[in-house]
Amino acid sequence: MSARLLALDVFRGLTVLLMLFVNNQTLYNPPSWLGHAPFASGVYLADWVFPWFLLAMGVAIPFSRRRFLASGRPEWLYEVRILRRVALLFLLGLGLSSLSAGHLVFTLDVLQLIALAYWLGAWLYDLPPLRRGVLALLLLLVYEAALLLVPVPGVGQGVYREEANLMRHLNATYLAPLGLRGVFSAIPTGALVLFGTLVGEALGRGGRGVYPLAWAALVLGLALRLGLPYDKTYWTPPYILVTAGVGALLLGLLQFLDAKPPRGLEAVRALGANPLLAYVLPVAFKLGILMRLRLGEESLQDRLLSLLAQTMGPLWAGWAFTLGYIGLWWGVMYLFYRRGIFLKV
Repeated sequence: MSARLLALDVFRGLTVLLMLFVNNQTLYNPPSWLGHAPFASGVYLADWVFPWFLLAMGVAIPFSRRRFLASGRPEWLYEVRILRRVALLFLLGLGLSSLSAGHLVFTLDVLQLIALAYWLGAWLYDLPPLRRGVLALLLLLVYEAALLLVPVPGVGQGVYREEANLMRHLNATYLAPLGLRGVFSAIPTGALVLFGTLVGEALGRGGRGVYPLAWAALVLGLALRLGLPYDKTYWTPPYILVTAGVGALLLGLLQFLDAKPPRGLEAVRALGANPLLAYVLPVAFKLGILMRLRLGEESLQDRLLSLLAQTMGPLWAGWAFTLGYIGLWWGVMYLFYRRGIFLKV
C-alpha cells in the first residue's frame, strides 16, 4: 500500500486508540485534562478525537473518488454512493442514540454530525482546490461573524458565554424541539472536511503542500482566537483550525513511516483500516451490555470495577479496566483486519 494510505491508516488508528481511551475511562480521580475542556477553556485530550476523525474523512475523499472512477463506473453512481453513505451513517447514529436513550429518538449526535459534514465536503469536492480552500475559510469566517455580530434576544451582540450565545439560543428555541439541536455545527465541521480534502491531495502528491496547509491553519486559528476561544461545544473556528493544523502536521510526519515502518505498525493500522467498526462496536457493547445489564443494584461494568478494586485498589482497578477494554477491542479489530472484515458504508 502506498505511503499516503499508510499514513492515513496509522493516523486513523491513533485517533481510534485515543477515542477508546477517552470514551472508556474508569480511572480513579483522573486529571481534568484527560477529558473534554470546560466551556471556552482550550483543547484537552478528548477534544482532539472528533476533529481528527473528520479530518481523516476529508483526507480519504480524493482517494475514494479516484478509485471509484478508475473502476469505470459512471460518475452519477458516485453521487448516489455519497447519498447512501450519508443516509447509512445518519441511521447508524440514530441507532446508537436510541440505544443510549433506551427508546427510539431522533437527534443529532456524533455519527449524525459526521454524516452531515461528510455530505458537505464530498459534494463540494468537485470544486478546484483553491475554491475549496477559500470556501472552507469563508464558512468559518461567516460562522465566527455570526457568533460575534448577530444579536441574541435578551442578551445582546457579541456575547459568547456558556449560558448565552447565538448557537445556544437557536438550539434551545428552534432546533431542539425538532431533534436538530446542533445542526449548525455542520458548517464548521463541513469546512474541516473540505480542508481535509486539500490535505489528502497534498499527500497524494507525495506530501508536497501538507506542511504549508498545516501552518496556515494554525496561524489562522491563532488570528481568529482574537474573536472567539478554542471551544468544542459549538465548534468555534479557532478550535477547528488548531486541531486541523496539528492533525495535518501529524499526517505529514507519518508519511516518513513508509521508508522504515517500525515494528507493531500493522496493529495500529488495523484500527485505522476499520475506523467505523472500531467506533460502533465498543460503543454499542458498552451501552447495550456493560451499562444496561444489571447485577442487583449495579451495572455489569460497575460490578467488574468493584471486583477489580477489591484485589488491586481503586486506582489500579480503573487503569486495568480501561486498558483491558481497549486491549479487547484492539484485538477484535486486529482479527477483523487479518481476515479482511471491514465495515464500509
